[in-house]
Amino acid sequence: MNKISLYGFNNLTKNLSFSLYKLHYLTDEQAHHDYNAYISERFCANKLDTLLVTICHAIGGNVLNIAKQDYLPQGASVTLMISEEAQAEPFSKQSNTSLVAHLDKSHLCIHTYPEDTPQDGIAIFRADIELSTCGVISPLKVLNYVIEEFEADVIDIDYRIRGMTRGKQGDKLFVDDKLNNISDYFNAKLTRDFDVENHNFTAHNLFHSKLIKSNILLHNYLLGDKANELNPFEQSKIKTQIEQELKQLFTNST
Repeated sequence: MNKISLYGFNNLTKNLSFSLYKLHYLTDEQAHHDYNAYISERFCANKLDTLLVTICHAIGGNVLNIAKQDYLPQGASVTLMISEEAQAEPFSKQSNTSLVAHLDKSHLCIHTYPEDTPQDGIAIFRADIELSTCGVISPLKVLNYVIEEFEADVIDIDYRIRGMTRGKQGDKLFVDDKLNNISDYFNAKLTRDFDVENHNFTAHNLFHSKLIKSNILLHNYLLGDKANELNPFEQSKIKTQIEQELKQLFTNST
């Protein structure tokens, strides 16, 4: 087995984690069936494998080996072995599912949790993502891409820096990138589309941001062209219900 040479290594561990929630309103049994088919196709192992590879390349990593497996009746696992030697590549858009990617002493995990039994017509899809890197690469590079790829409605983001490295003069450094808020890395679209709260413990290099969609458009929550089949009263009722569900997810309260 050929060994990989490491240059410029530091032992700062940068951990970026997401909990992303996406809601759908299912008007009938056919909508429930269509939703299950959509989730199974959209978030199957092959699609999430593509997502992992895209993230790996975006942060400057190189995929060495891929192993993946779909399971019956549902679910999948994918493992990527990665080095830090690739150049960053442009992004490309690409059911209970789990993926793990190893980046030298780093890892990338994605777990999806589709809600199989909708409550009052609302199905909640959750994806948990954790990206932990050791070295000069930063997981913050993929922040906007991950959020947009999952088209999430409510997002919890945590970023933590652990360990230490040394400057050129040998002095200890406990952070190698100045950061005030995770939201400083959001692009203009995310800033426009979401309301954001930041809660930080800068003395401990802990950063937290929480996002919620600022404008609810009903057609984003109904599969197909169902919104046009509903009268104004039904549309208003469903929109209010969705807004209440999102608020509960955002505040962690009922």
